[in-house]
Amino acid sequence: MKVKLLLLLCFFANKNCFAQESNIWGNISRSIYAKPYAGKKFQIQAAIKVILIDKKASAGIWAWAYKSNKKLGVYKNMSPNPVKLNEWKTYSISGIIDKDAATFSFGINYAEKGVFYFDDIRLFIEDDAGVMQQIPMVNGDFEEDSLQTKYSWWYNKEKNVYNISLTDQDVYSGKKSCKVDGTILRSTLQYGDNDTAGKYTTANGVKIYYEEYGSGEPLLLLHGNSQSINSFRQQIPELSKFFHVYAMDTRGHGKSGDEDKTYTYDLFAADMKAFLDDQHLDSVNILGWSDGGNTGLIMAMKYPQKVKRLITMGAVIFINNSVVDKWVFNTLNKEKKELVKDSTTYTIGRLRRIELLLTEPKHTFEELASISCPVLVMAGEKDVVKEVHTIGIASHITNASLLIVPKATHELPWEDAPYFNKKILEFLHK
Repeated sequence: MKVKLLLLLCFFANKNCFAQESNIWGNISRSIYAKPYAGKKFQIQAAIKVILIDKKASAGIWAWAYKSNKKLGVYKNMSPNPVKLNEWKTYSISGIIDKDAATFSFGINYAEKGVFYFDDIRLFIEDDAGVMQQIPMVNGDFEEDSLQTKYSWWYNKEKNVYNISLTDQDVYSGKKSCKVDGTILRSTLQYGDNDTAGKYTTANGVKIYYEEYGSGEPLLLLHGNSQSINSFRQQIPELSKFFHVYAMDTRGHGKSGDEDKTYTYDLFAADMKAFLDDQHLDSVNILGWSDGGNTGLIMAMKYPQKVKRLITMGAVIFINNSVVDKWVFNTLNKEKKELVKDSTTYTIGRLRRIELLLTEPKHTFEELASISCPVLVMAGEKDVVKEVHTIGIASHITNASLLIVPKATHELPWEDAPYFNKKILEFLHK
C-alpha cells in the first residue's frame, strides 16, 4: 500500500515537499484505519528542531488519505515552507479527511545533510460534536525503547541513508526524542547530485544538468513532472551495464536552469535536440517516463533522425477527460488555487509545472503516424493514464509494441524495478 500511495508523483504532482529540490530525503510514517474519521477535520502537531549542515536541509510534517477506490485523497505538508530552525518549536498541519477515505497516513520528513530532531507528535480529529480530540498514539512521544515498536512508526530501513535513533541528548519533552542524523549519509552515490558524473551544458538557451554512466550505445533518460535524474536511481545501475546513459534534468527541474518561457513538451523536446547536437550525438535510444515519455514522443515526431528506439512509460499525446479522470484536474486546480497565495521560488516553479500538466501536450493520435522508429509503449493496468489512451498511442505508431502491466500503476519503475528494467533491456537488445 505504501508504494501505491505514490501513484501520482510522476504524472501530475510530486507533492512531497523535498522531491523537487532535494535528491536525498526520507520520512517516518504511520497509518490508521480512516473510516471512523471520514469527513472529519484533523490536525497533526510535532515539535521539530533542525541543525543545518547543508543549507538545503529541512524537515516537516505531512499527511494524506488513501481512498477506498485506490485514489489519493487529501494531501497536506509544509511545502513550500519546511522547517530549518535550530531550536525546538511546535508546528502543525490540518485538513479534512475524505468521506470515502480508507487509510489515513501521516508522519515526518527530512532532506539533505543535517541533524533533525522530532518529538511529541500528536494527532487530533474532531468528534461528532465538532470538538478536536487527541487520538491516542503508540510512541508518539518517542519514549519507548525502540522507534519501530508494534503499531508504531515505520521507515524503509533497506533504502534509508540516514542514521535514525531515539536520544536523550536533546529533547522537547519527556526523556527522549527521535534523532535523524544526516551528518554522514550512508549512501555515497546520489543520482542527480553526483559531482563525478554530473556536467552542465547550454542547450536551446538554457543551462542543462546531466549525468553520464556506462558505455555503449547512447541512451537518454527523461524523467517526469517535478522529478529529476534521481527518479531513475533504480534504472541507471542496470542500464549503464549495457549503454552509455545520459540522465537529464529537464529545464526548471533538478539542477537545470530556467528562463521565462511557458513550459511545453515541444520546448522540452527542442532542448533535448539541442543537447544531442551539442554532444554530437546523431541518434540515441530514449527512455521517457510520464512527462519524459511525452517529450520522447514529440522528439520521435519532430526529430526522427535523432531517435533510434523509444520507450515510453505512462505517456500522453494530448490531455483532456478522455486521458485522465476528472479528479486529476480537480486535484491540480485545487493545488494551483492554494499556491497562488505564495510567491516563493519553489511555488512559482511548481505553478508553471502544474499549468503544463493542465494544458499540455497538444498533439493528436494522427501525428503519431510520422514516427518510424521502434517504440515500446508501456503503462500500468492501474495507471493514472487511462488504458484506452495508451492503446491509442500504440495503435497509431506503425512500429510500436504495447505493454500494459497487470496490477501496476504509473510508478512501475519504482514499484517493480527488476521487471521494468528487464522489459526495457529486452526491447533495446532486439
